[in-house]
Amino acid sequence: MLGLGATELVFLVVPIAILALGVGLWLARRRAAHTYLDLDLLTPIEVQARAHDLIEVGRFDDAVELIRKESRVSSHTAEQVANALLAGHVLPGVPTMEEDDLPTTIRRLVAEGRRKQAVFLARSHEDMSRSEAEAFVDSLTSPEQDL
Repeated sequence: MLGLGATELVFLVVPIAILALGVGLWLARRRAAHTYLDLDLLTPIEVQARAHDLIEVGRFDDAVELIRKESRVSSHTAEQVANALLAGHVLPGVPTMEEDDLPTTIRRLVAEGRRKQAVFLARSHEDMSRSEAEAFVDSLTSPEQDL
């Protein structure tokens, strides 16, 4: 074939085959959909509520440290979370396999004396403002609700 010996043919065909395989893999990878989700900013609602308490009393650095330790994230990420809390935002909580629905969980948290966590949970799940979430929690835990 083309006046080439067996050795010369191998030296010609093998690199071409490797090149063709590499190009094929590269094209296949480019066609694949790539999705990126920054999971570092998922912070448990309980940690957000406790960190917010620290921020409210002027202990921002302690809040960052709490977020860093409890959420097991970098200092930079913990500071981002704390800044979001300082600005009045609530970040998505860590997805859990809770057996109760949202109203039942909120009632339980309030009964346990964790009203702030209940408000943060409502804001996170229902994308509510702080005042809307507080009204929602109040509507679920008001004495008239028991009638």
